Amino acid sequence: MPKFVLTGADGNLGSVAASYAIEIAKPDDELTFTTYKLEAIPAATLELWKSKGVKVCVASYDDTESLKTAFAGAEAVTLVSTWLFGEGRRRQARTAIEAAKACGVKRICYTSFVGAGIQAENEEDIPFLPRDHHVIESYIYASGLDYNIQRNYLYADNIPTLFAPSWKFCGDRWLTNSHGMSGAYVAREDCGRVLAALLLGKGEPNTVYDVTGPEAVTNEQVFNWICSQSGYQGQMVDVPDEELKEYWLGRGLPSDFFGDFSALPMKLCIGDLLCCGEMVARGFMQETSDTVEKLTGRKPVPFQEALLKYKDIFPRP
Repeated sequence: MPKFVLTGADGNLGSVAASYAIEIAKPDDELTFTTYKLEAIPAATLELWKSKGVKVCVASYDDTESLKTAFAGAEAVTLVSTWLFGEGRRRQARTAIEAAKACGVKRICYTSFVGAGIQAENEEDIPFLPRDHHVIESYIYASGLDYNIQRNYLYADNIPTLFAPSWKFCGDRWLTNSHGMSGAYVAREDCGRVLAALLLGKGEPNTVYDVTGPEAVTNEQVFNWICSQSGYQGQMVDVPDEELKEYWLGRGLPSDFFGDFSALPMKLCIGDLLCCGEMVARGFMQETSDTVEKLTGRKPVPFQEALLKYKDIFPRP
């Protein structure tokens, strides 16, 4: 019975991957899902997983021994990106990779990010968001483990949950630095299903996949559609990068994820915020791929369908 370990099954992406892994698993596949604490998983979900034969255990990227316990005897495991930036995220990745090697795991599946394949003489020349992923991919290649890497585009889900809450704060304006370029925003649920498919061996070995939405659209198209659904009236304003940086820093936006966001509707640190626009503006998200359909048998979710689940939190007049 081949064993497959899905880490972070309590997360937004991991929970989707968990459900899809159960759906596509073969009868003799052994599934193990990890969480940072059992209480993070709804009791009904936990019971459902167990009824399907899934083993659920507590494990953390910060705890080597817990990972070794979960990974023991596994054919393949996942490494799911966390919210950390810089050395914290890289340390967690090294811990997971080393634990996988120590347990004899054959393959690792990593949720990377568009742009991580950039070749640059200096790490600082790589945009902020793919920078850590570029380094972590290098750890995986150097490990000698087989791999599947998915480079996810920016989530469509981020627009209503992370950007839209700031529009009224900004004077009924979406201040963006995407400079009118288009990007194929992807539904987070599609990324979750791709991760499960890769974990269970649906992909080609030692292959990197771009995970995209079905079409490239501008931020203005998304903004206008949200307004048409809610009746909200606002303005899309394209802002030079430095001006956008000055605007948000002047209002106290933190420069790292551990800062104080309590008084602000914008919940992205300044580097994250600026790079979201940069990735679109520089054309990193213009090309679409057939990854979602190839690996899951489903067409990628259009942004309208991905966003409808958030309709109750759209800005209102």
